Amino acid sequence: MHEKIDLHCHTNASDGESSAEELVDFAIKKGIKAIAITDHDSLGSLKKVIEYSKDRGIEIIPGIEISCDDPLFNQDKIDIIGIFVDYNNKSLINLTELTNKKRDMNKRETIKKLNKLGFEIDFDEVKKTVKGTFGRPHIAKFLLKKYPKKFDSVRDVFDKYIGAGKSAFVKPEDFISIKDAVKIIKKSGGISILAHPGIYPKEDSIKLIDYFIDNGGQGIETYYPYHLICPDLNFDEKDNNNMINFYRDIARSKNVLESGGGDYHGEYRPTLGVLNIPDEILFKIKNKLDISY
Repeated sequence: MHEKIDLHCHTNASDGESSAEELVDFAIKKGIKAIAITDHDSLGSLKKVIEYSKDRGIEIIPGIEISCDDPLFNQDKIDIIGIFVDYNNKSLINLTELTNKKRDMNKRETIKKLNKLGFEIDFDEVKKTVKGTFGRPHIAKFLLKKYPKKFDSVRDVFDKYIGAGKSAFVKPEDFISIKDAVKIIKKSGGISILAHPGIYPKEDSIKLIDYFIDNGGQGIETYYPYHLICPDLNFDEKDNNNMINFYRDIARSKNVLESGGGDYHGEYRPTLGVLNIPDEILFKIKNKLDISY
């Protein structure tokens, strides 16, 4: 039996637009049988979403997407997903609290840069719109609402001002290392997955995968809608399938787990369930954890 799954979803506990309950309802409507909630550096939706989903015919997998920084790789940040984590684990909770203090500092500096560029935007005013972790999409949505004639989408704000390398971008620093993130995920009972390796240059991604595995990482996100999320790649669906197959081959050759999902964030990234991810992927992850399927 093949069931529809999506193992990378966000709620408004980080930078998604949907509440936990809205996400569950939407997933059920789309016929998805299992979703992983993987909010950025946040566990805020997990308890209520698991309670809400009871007896609704959908499985909720508790997860998190951890922002990492590693001096060996010249990237703004590297995302590591943990799935089947224990959201009551103290090490994981402490990590989210520390990371979010750093996130707030980073966004404060971003807003200062925007002020110098002539935008009337206040940190506390934007912060009031944030229900979970503070991400750049919150700033983008605020600017889009305040300056509708200057911007036509959240992506437009990123492309003009707050995306990597743009005039108001502030590089995140002092995030947890990849090695320590993997350790904490393992300590919380979860499986660590390197998120969307295809966003990096291909040779860099292979080095990153090897480094991740060498430091205890257990899987890579082989299924991801790059063609819908990464306009700079200029991918169509065929290109995306080729990318998926490329990382699937790597996962098989290195004997690591696979994962995947739409990286759904809501209206500005409506990608829930857009990929046909084999449910055997979830079966193999559960088998690794000795969880009945």
